[in-house]
Amino acid sequence: MLNKKDLQLIIDRGEGYNIEFKEKFNDTVIETLVAFSNQKGGQVILGVNDQKLIKGITVGKESLSKWANEIKNKTHPRLNVDIQKITIDQKNLIVLEVTEFPLKPVSFKNRYFIRKNNSNHTLSLQEVADMYLRTKNSSWDFYPDKEANLDDLDQEKIFKIKNLIEENLETKLGDNLSFLRKYSLITEDSDKEYPTFASLLLFSKSPLRQTDIQVGLFQTDTIIKKNKIIRKDLVTEVEEVLDFIKSYILKEYIFTGNPRREERWQYPIEALREIVVNAIIHRDYRNGTHSQFKIYPNKIVFWNVGEIPQGLTLEDIKRGNKKSFPRNKSIAEIFRDCGLIERYGSGVKRAIDQIKEYGLPEPEINEVASGFDVIIHNVPENVPENVPENVPENRSSLIIKMIRNNNKITIPEIADKLNVNEKTIKRNIVKLKGNGLIERVGPDKGGYWKILQ
Repeated sequence: MLNKKDLQLIIDRGEGYNIEFKEKFNDTVIETLVAFSNQKGGQVILGVNDQKLIKGITVGKESLSKWANEIKNKTHPRLNVDIQKITIDQKNLIVLEVTEFPLKPVSFKNRYFIRKNNSNHTLSLQEVADMYLRTKNSSWDFYPDKEANLDDLDQEKIFKIKNLIEENLETKLGDNLSFLRKYSLITEDSDKEYPTFASLLLFSKSPLRQTDIQVGLFQTDTIIKKNKIIRKDLVTEVEEVLDFIKSYILKEYIFTGNPRREERWQYPIEALREIVVNAIIHRDYRNGTHSQFKIYPNKIVFWNVGEIPQGLTLEDIKRGNKKSFPRNKSIAEIFRDCGLIERYGSGVKRAIDQIKEYGLPEPEINEVASGFDVIIHNVPENVPENVPENVPENRSSLIIKMIRNNNKITIPEIADKLNVNEKTIKRNIVKLKGNGLIERVGPDKGGYWKILQ
């Protein structure tokens, strides 16, 4: 943050490659901020004229937020600008500052600018293409957080991940510092090393709100039974989320004649892991919105912030027929080398295939509110859809009572006793399982029902 003395020195030096003075806020200011963001960053100072004369600027109650929103709405990708008000000689000055944007170029009203000779220069189509090609091999998480230092990193977390990678790749990575340097998780600037955004998300000593994942158990959209915020390092979050999910979905034990019984979860756990890992790798951590995973009696909804990458459609993601690149390449590299993902761009399709092989319907994938969600339904495909959904509550009670009296009772026997068809009973059984009231232990023949509540 600038103080009066620093700002006065900047004004005294005058305009330059990364400094520009403007008397008021207008489109030219946004154009200059875009030019700065396409290079090394810079500052626009409002309330100063070209002759370095401090004239001041009128600032209303909502001026700063209005300007910030206008900048976001007129730029693509949306620019986040640091705004500071400083008073010199009883005159208000506004400092608008942007850093270099990691994935360039940024546009203003579909036009692209850079700084040349202390002024804005419009890029040609070829220049736009060249800038894009130079920067596409990088991503936001490779950039350093210069407000942090290496002491903010947890050495035990680093050691744990380093060991995972060494075991998975059968290699040696040296000490923690050597490992961080090898994976570009720290960068040097002016003879000082800084942690990257990726290293902080992976190894920060203090929990970071940027990593928040909200998980909940929902009876309906408005009735929440359990709610939890998981705020850990990214690798630990995978297992924490899965542990929460497994606490509230059903599990059957199947006896096959082998010494050890087989477990069958309500959903394929490896597919859930793929979806959770995919969400963590592709999440837009700059947005500030946490991921939300909701468990319902008949489905799980995974919502993650981050728009679909340019050039891809939902159908491309489902089918895996186009090569995609992770939003956070540094984080994805760590997950890959730890063995948590096989290869980039294949996780969603692999999860869909596993879910379908499990006998469940193909998941839904929808674009929702600057992100997209994945919805997995737990109604097996062999349960007919035309069975009435509004099963009377007394029938559920009667089914539970029958199971309590005879835990080996069959669906045909229940249907016969209640004078309804088997399709209706199958639907009711699915609902009772989804509500956590009963579970099936063992196969259809030779197994039995277990009452959970």
